[in-house]
Amino acid sequence: METLIVSNKAMQVINLVKNAVSNSITGVSFFSIKNYTNKSGEVSNSLINVGIDYIKSKQQDIDFLKNINLNDYTFKSPIDLIKDARLDLIVSLTSPDENRSKGQTEAYTNIFSGVKVHNETGLLYVWGYRVNKTVIKEGEYKTVKSSPKTIAKNELKKLLKTNKFTQYAIEIGNTIKAQGETIEL
Repeated sequence: METLIVSNKAMQVINLVKNAVSNSITGVSFFSIKNYTNKSGEVSNSLINVGIDYIKSKQQDIDFLKNINLNDYTFKSPIDLIKDARLDLIVSLTSPDENRSKGQTEAYTNIFSGVKVHNETGLLYVWGYRVNKTVIKEGEYKTVKSSPKTIAKNELKKLLKTNKFTQYAIEIGNTIKAQGETIEL
């Protein structure tokens, strides 16, 4: 077993977050992230519910996809493509990439459910169910030329709860709120 190496910067973030909110975090909690700028320059405010059971949500999505009546929805993609995309999504939800999961586990220190720190960079990652997002400034997104099947999958994903799970990488110098406590990194 390898020894886990955690940088000083990461330890500072871990201790700061634990000291600020660890006593008030019990299971499902809300994080408010203000003025978050993503890689495309979009600035937004979001409310994230951390601690929601992703496995349960994933199982609900699998059941939904297995039982969906495609005639109840309007899709831009042809129905045959939607049917193929539905089967692909069921497979991807039931068979996650284990090698990727192991690498993710070794690179981060979990503080509590939905909140972790990258062991080298000290970036704080908040992951959970996005309850609300308000875009303050639009970003500049590249034009993506997806295959027709990918477009069909994306249409179906919009109907899934797991599609609203998201992750935010928060750098030192930013402020977040959790359980009414303001955390200045």
